[in-house]
Amino acid sequence: MSSPQLWTGFQALGIQVAQNAIQKRYFALKRVLITGASSGIGKACAIWLLNQGARVALIGRDLEELEKIGHQFPNQAVAIQCDLAIDRQQYDMVLSAVETFGGLDILINAAGIIFENDLESTYPQDHDYIIDINLRAVYHIIHMCQSFLEKSRGCIVNLSCEWGNRPQQGMISNCMSKSGLEMLTKCLALELAPVRVNAVAPGFTCTNLFKYAGLTPHEVSVLKSRMMKTNPMKKVANPDDIVKAIIFLCSKRAANITGQILKVDGGQNLTSSITIDWHDTITMNAKFAATGTQPIPRLVDWARKEARKFQGEEIHDEDWVREHESKSNWSTNLADAHIKVTDNYSKLEKTENILSNLEEQKDENGTIYTAENPKAARMIGARQTVGPKSGAVVGGNLLGVGLGAPRLTSP
Repeated sequence: MSSPQLWTGFQALGIQVAQNAIQKRYFALKRVLITGASSGIGKACAIWLLNQGARVALIGRDLEELEKIGHQFPNQAVAIQCDLAIDRQQYDMVLSAVETFGGLDILINAAGIIFENDLESTYPQDHDYIIDINLRAVYHIIHMCQSFLEKSRGCIVNLSCEWGNRPQQGMISNCMSKSGLEMLTKCLALELAPVRVNAVAPGFTCTNLFKYAGLTPHEVSVLKSRMMKTNPMKKVANPDDIVKAIIFLCSKRAANITGQILKVDGGQNLTSSITIDWHDTITMNAKFAATGTQPIPRLVDWARKEARKFQGEEIHDEDWVREHESKSNWSTNLADAHIKVTDNYSKLEKTENILSNLEEQKDENGTIYTAENPKAARMIGARQTVGPKSGAVVGGNLLGVGLGAPRLTSP
């Protein structure tokens, strides 16, 4: 190698070393909140950032696993147990993280759940639960963190998946939640700028998520093999592959990138093979079969067995409900929003004259409440008060801009 070439090589090496040093210094003392930090991609993100000197709030339901990470970085990490299905726990979690670090620079929403479901066998509360965790909780947490991120001109990275913009048989609720998450990402990029909001959409990645979804090791192996055959890169990603994309979007190198969905799937989204036979059983959607298993005869057989459903016979009796309830693939004690809405409309229908009923709502002087003369609102909780203009924490309660506006109700 000639001297000029050798010198150029040393220059390139020096530039790379300098860039790596700058990258490490950039994340030192950054204040980061990561949901889903007890496993998978969230855990990998947390460990990478902690090793770069960041201060990280580890959020998850598995407190024991969070503490294992935290004990390795006692001066940088705080472990907070939180069930994202419970709003109050979300408030307490954000308050704890912000009070501990004195602000927030980076929010990574890596928590998520996945389970197979189709329209026929899924109860509304099953669907509501996955929407609550994968979409509503993200919206709620960002709302609470908004003012802190605006103050630090920070960034947000949401974790979507390859089904955010393409359908997957037997995964209707998961596809809906991730599609909504990607649109939320784009809308918030417009609304919150200069806070940057992006999302990473991984392809098939080896994490514990599939174990939690109920797949056996054999089923995961079969799924992995199928995905590798159709993937242009012939590769199944590991959490570190996804972490690199997330870290990039959090770094100065992505300073002018916002509202983008970064796909990290080895080119899988470029093929027509993204739809796969999800579960290697016949417990659900047996009418759909993997290529090579004679789908037409199976479809005919399924139609014969289920023919009574197409012959006008009443099937929605108590036995039918019990049968499908036993097949429900998720159990939750969350209130069914659909029932609430139905009950509300039923009450309205029973009111003979809705307008006259509303007109009875008058103030002390007999004046009907209108937009110009609204009904006075009061705070919930006697100890809650609001300080001048800026947000405040009063009496141990979470108040103020960015931490969720105080909840109001009619007296």
